[in-house]
Amino acid sequence: MNPTFWTTFWTNTIWFILLFLTSIITNVIILKKSNNFKFDLAFLFSIIGLSFIFEAGLVLRLNAYSYYPKIFRDTYLDIIFGNYFSQISVSTTALLLASKNLSFIWYGAFGLIYYFIEVIFLKLGIYEHFWYKSYYTFFGFILFSRIAKKWYKIAKKYTSKFINYITLYFSVASFSTFTIFLGQRLLGIQIYKSNVFFTDMNKNNTSTGFLYQFIIFNYLIPLYKSKLHWVLKTIALSYLFLAQYLAYRAGFIYIHKGLFFIVTSLDLIGCYFLIAVFDYLLFSNNKPTGDGKN
Repeated sequence: MNPTFWTTFWTNTIWFILLFLTSIITNVIILKKSNNFKFDLAFLFSIIGLSFIFEAGLVLRLNAYSYYPKIFRDTYLDIIFGNYFSQISVSTTALLLASKNLSFIWYGAFGLIYYFIEVIFLKLGIYEHFWYKSYYTFFGFILFSRIAKKWYKIAKKYTSKFINYITLYFSVASFSTFTIFLGQRLLGIQIYKSNVFFTDMNKNNTSTGFLYQFIIFNYLIPLYKSKLHWVLKTIALSYLFLAQYLAYRAGFIYIHKGLFFIVTSLDLIGCYFLIAVFDYLLFSNNKPTGDGKN
């Protein structure tokens, strides 16, 4: 925690907290009158997962802007948390528009709201543009929310295996980021050390983390969906343990001494469990009768 936290709380942090509180209120509105509470709750994390992909491109690769919530001494970690507050808010509003089937005028109205929020954040000095322009947010929000609405309708009908797959993938990826992977990163017990994408350690850790999740989830989801006997699934899962051990020994992944089995179990068994949970939340009410489940 930044030692000057309390001196910057009322100038920087409070505004991000207020943004998060509006997200909570919006979620209450969505879920209180939802006709499929489980699906809407899980789908929120799918939208957040997609927003992370867009945000990673803008912040990591294109260096479009930066956040300054002043929560952590580590500047990059501080930016990441500012990103979380922003993307949770945008994703929650996108879900509100999709789940309540609001008319297009609402997309423009909320786009304007986010435009003015961005302008205010710039004036307060808690957010900074490098080449990005505020009006990009207005049009970007409308486009993102329209994609989310189309995606929501298809996923809720359970008519596309591909859409179902990416819905499950993004929901588990985003939820595991907030719980398993972020927790390990904050505790310093697991850090990705490959220098494939960036020379900066923090940026490289984040980008390599995306790749790591891509690999394990595209291994674990088909494994969970398969009708293999549990013994064969256990054997298949053990190969991932071996692969992570080899990456650890090669120095691509730092894991605190003595914690390899615990950390790897959280990564793999924990993520497998989350796949089962989110598969149930998303599709238990929609799966056709007779569709086998592991």
